[in-house]
Amino acid sequence: MKKIFLIIFVLTMAMVVASCSKEKDAKDDEGEIIEKMLARYGDTCFVEHDGVYLYLTEEGDTKYGNSDIVTMIYSGQTLQNSVTFAKNDTLTFVYGNPGLISGFMKALPYTKKNCKGQLLIPYKYGYGDRRIGVIEPYSTLLFTFELK
Repeated sequence: MKKIFLIIFVLTMAMVVASCSKEKDAKDDEGEIIEKMLARYGDTCFVEHDGVYLYLTEEGDTKYGNSDIVTMIYSGQTLQNSVTFAKNDTLTFVYGNPGLISGFMKALPYTKKNCKGQLLIPYKYGYGDRRIGVIEPYSTLLFTFELK
């Protein structure tokens, strides 16, 4: 009985160590990916806001208020392996209510109605260590969006 518990403990610890190693590798890779992306666009395009990077190609006109209905048309891809997971999809939500990935929640206060742009979301503000459909764990996300 003690051997079974010991074996289970050792296997559990091995999985924890492997998971920590994957996350460390992902953080290192992500740092390089973000640096390359920012360098490609230049220093003045993407602006860091609370851990996410926002590049507005059109500023928009009026700020959103809580309870405003927002329609977002977006396309999304991962930067690690260039998997496109959304192409001109539409999402409607109530401004101020949680429900979007945290990267979008962090960026929304810096947007206005009718703005267009790109949003670069590090994995910890996207889907983290979870696989969501074709999106691999630890994926850095790039969204091109338009808000209505």
